[in-house]
Amino acid sequence: MERIKQRGLWLSGYFLLMMFLFTRGFYNPFFVLLIGLLLIIVILKEENRLFGWMIISFFLGNLLLGYLDNFIEGFHLSPFSLIMLSQLLLLIPILMISYVVKQFKQEITPYFHWPIFTREIQLPFKIGFSFKRFVLIFGLLAVLSIGITFLFQVEKIQLRSFSLILLFASMNALLEELLWRGLLLPKLIRITNQLIGVIVTSIAYGINTTMFGFSPILCMIYIFLGLVLGCLTVKTKSVFPAMIAHTLVTTLFLINGLMTIPVYYGS
Repeated sequence: MERIKQRGLWLSGYFLLMMFLFTRGFYNPFFVLLIGLLLIIVILKEENRLFGWMIISFFLGNLLLGYLDNFIEGFHLSPFSLIMLSQLLLLIPILMISYVVKQFKQEITPYFHWPIFTREIQLPFKIGFSFKRFVLIFGLLAVLSIGITFLFQVEKIQLRSFSLILLFASMNALLEELLWRGLLLPKLIRITNQLIGVIVTSIAYGINTTMFGFSPILCMIYIFLGLVLGCLTVKTKSVFPAMIAHTLVTTLFLINGLMTIPVYYGS
């Protein structure tokens, strides 16, 4: 097992605490921690200092995102257009973090490449098959689940509504995976190790869902989903399989009513 870097572990815990306070609306202690991070960041080593600035950029980007989200609600747009614009605002923290990484003259993400499927999945009774086949089987099962669910709800969900669901799910997956698995995960791995990086990113991702009023159960589901997507990313050395898996899962959640967005349904 890789050695855990203690200062990186401490910084990861600091990030999780700030995430919890921010998403739950405890802004006074959150800003105390934010100011504290600004004060101590100068004494950190380069890798930890980089992640410290990434944390600051993440939260400042989300504060700006929240302000602009409230601003665009004043426009007379359809509910679906508003939620799509809200999704696009995720580009703010993504671009801010990317700018910080470039200032440190580092690669923005090592996972923006074609996936590598060279590992094997070992099952009991000495049964093994390729990781590529494993991913393909689960992808087909997910598509089949979406298709069956859609057929059972065809009177409720019109084709137009289903198209809007796919559009939202695709954009949501693209931006969230770029942020969480593309930008934050590899830097967390560098300051801790692979296991801790995946776990911390997944917990932070799950906590972040509480900003949208999701239930604690759905939050736990998203933590588990983050673990799966994180493992998929580090095993394939690419964020693209996670984007596809995220799209399929979000689509399944939406057509089953576990999540809702303002699309038009049939009578």
